Amino acid sequence: MSRLEVKNLTVRRGTKNVIEDLSFTLETGRVTALLGPNGAGKSSLVLALAGALASQSGEISLDGQSLFGASPELIRRAGVAAVPEGHRLLAGMSVEDNLAAAGFHLSKKQLGAAVAEVYEIFPELAGRRDQRAGSMSGGQQQMVALGQAVVSRPRFILADEMSLGLAPLIVTRLMRVVERLAASGVGILLIEQFTGVALGLADEAFVLSRGRFSYGGSPRKLLAQPELLHTAYLGETAAVA
Repeated sequence: MSRLEVKNLTVRRGTKNVIEDLSFTLETGRVTALLGPNGAGKSSLVLALAGALASQSGEISLDGQSLFGASPELIRRAGVAAVPEGHRLLAGMSVEDNLAAAGFHLSKKQLGAAVAEVYEIFPELAGRRDQRAGSMSGGQQQMVALGQAVVSRPRFILADEMSLGLAPLIVTRLMRVVERLAASGVGILLIEQFTGVALGLADEAFVLSRGRFSYGGSPRKLLAQPELLHTAYLGETAAVA
């Protein structure tokens, strides 16, 4: 079992700390839901863990290997892949080229197998492999974005608001893929606007408010006691259990 450990992490944007002294651990094969109101710092946390946003202080390590201050390329090579909010693709390039770009660190044989796996997960992409990614529907673009993470052969995937603006049918498909990846041993940090969906998949849940955790513990408790979730979203410490 691999562990992605975050200790006392602080992230600043401008003059404001958007993440303050945050500590938690992700484990392979488990889904961790990260919930919270807009502006709580969720996306900033993903960008910091992926190396796309500088952290002020703290520790980030994968099985004892420090990733604090590392480049996005090194972090992805180490086994941490982010799916940022808004499916940031190479819009002018084909689906196939977008997937191939995510496997820059793989051998040709490994890359071929990884891309084939994405086409098996999302068959509709196989028929569009030569289509320009930017010309696809929002749902198809999100499939490519998640496919890019799969291609990199990660131990952990940080998925930020994959369902944003998508039809319920597409959201269901994406969440089934999340379940499949977790069952295969990938650790998932799932940021999701549909709290019920996220909590239903999760093994552990955190609520982030104003850069700090206001809840950490059982997702089932949040499902059973909506008042806890409401309290946590307001930034008050609801429970840690």
